[in-house]
Amino acid sequence: MPSARAALTVLLACAVSTLGCSDAGEQPWDGSYIPLEERGDWVDTGPLSTCGVLEEGGAACGSLESFDLRQCRRGTLKSLERWGIFRAELRYAPRDSETRGRAGSGGFKLGPGGVPESVFGVPPVAGLWDSRTLLLSGREGDTLYTFVGCNAVDEHVLTGCFSVCRNGRLEQSATFRAERMMRFEGEREASGGLRLLSESSVRIGRPVDVHVSGSHAYVVSRKHAGRPGGLTIFDVSDPSAPVLVGSLSPEGADWRNAVSGEGTLYVATANHGVAVVDISQPSAPTLRSHVPGGPLPVSGVNVAGERLYAIVESPEPGTLVFDISEPGTPHFLVGSMREAREPNRLYSGRGATPYEGRLYINHQSQGLKVVDGRDPSQLSLLGKYTYPYARSAASAVGTFASRIVAFELGRGPGARLRVLDATVPSNILKMSEYGLRHVVSPHTLQLRGSRLYLTYHHEGLRVLDVSNPSRPSELAYFNSFRETDPGRGDGADEGAAGLHVPGDGYVYVVDTARGLLVLNELR
Repeated sequence: MPSARAALTVLLACAVSTLGCSDAGEQPWDGSYIPLEERGDWVDTGPLSTCGVLEEGGAACGSLESFDLRQCRRGTLKSLERWGIFRAELRYAPRDSETRGRAGSGGFKLGPGGVPESVFGVPPVAGLWDSRTLLLSGREGDTLYTFVGCNAVDEHVLTGCFSVCRNGRLEQSATFRAERMMRFEGEREASGGLRLLSESSVRIGRPVDVHVSGSHAYVVSRKHAGRPGGLTIFDVSDPSAPVLVGSLSPEGADWRNAVSGEGTLYVATANHGVAVVDISQPSAPTLRSHVPGGPLPVSGVNVAGERLYAIVESPEPGTLVFDISEPGTPHFLVGSMREAREPNRLYSGRGATPYEGRLYINHQSQGLKVVDGRDPSQLSLLGKYTYPYARSAASAVGTFASRIVAFELGRGPGARLRVLDATVPSNILKMSEYGLRHVVSPHTLQLRGSRLYLTYHHEGLRVLDVSNPSRPSELAYFNSFRETDPGRGDGADEGAAGLHVPGDGYVYVVDTARGLLVLNELR
């Protein structure tokens, strides 16, 4: 079994505070804390294994002979369990003018007997596993991805080397540390009073988000395996028995997350801006339009009053603001681009989080930005918080002991929750942080009073007590991820993703393989 979760949870505030950690039931937090040093989501500590990838020597790229395994303890590989889903942290070797390694992630899925079912998310083409050798390859077009084992740390963890070959030539090489995605030792399906009330499968695309409005849950799906994404609608009047009442799947739809306003759903799409969907009749949703028009990737949307905020990730990152006083016909007000030069890869953040006249915007490597949003025509940057290897993706904001506290979530290797004092936007300070396994990424979050709900992919749903933001503590969990679920892959985005806690007494979670899960809200 994996080592105890407590040893993996990152709760650094107690370790550095001169006040120490006291028992629950102490006096309410008075706003004091000791700022924490920021080291980033990922620290390059050097190669993750003792093997290497040979760039010369004549061996076919991606073959066993193309790896230098002389420093490996290959005999340890016989102790590994030979099935399950493994997630890997990759450390790409510096090349050309680079002075340090680069972080990445990958994975593979093994069926009974160690037969590969997927490698780096693509179909397997080779698998070799004996008492001294583990080699797994997958191919997509002219690109070959290969993992080779070097050392087994225990029966669930190994290190090794990884190569990417294109048309027979080495493109990239890395060392890796991979871990099987099992529950933490001692964990059950659920704790802390959380109970699964219902589970409803979603057959459109790959479900990634959920938004609840009234008595209906709107599940948003991305394009997947050649199938378009779209919308699946459930009547959740009885949360223990949701009823499928409608769906919408336009050709080529690749939808990411959604918010609503007066009979209208606003959906962030990967290719057509914001989709405007009429949901006045949930059993017959209608796509009305896309705004602002033209091909535009939007990764997140949010609504505050009569304003719709949309986060654009490429070709330049920015925030679009729309007037939705007429909900079915959003009117574009302003677009603000901040520090362009971002890569084109998209991250499905939740959009801009409005709070007390400010916008808290997650902008990938640029971190969390705080913007004066009182006048949409004159958005101005008040401050930002960034860190090495940042992939800022979601945030929630509240007031505790007269301090404005921003809960910022990253994605990717080593990503975690940061708890930030954002009272003075020009001088944002880190109070604490919380994270689980380095190879698993959190996804999104929602603040309900002093409880913070997080979806954490393979780690399921986690609920934290943040009444003292300098010392968050875990109250409950629900492990939604199961290796045996039909359609489960080896990707970083498997497991618990979408989340909505609308205040009706229930928690709505979307799992990428299981669909819509409804649980009770903690009281």
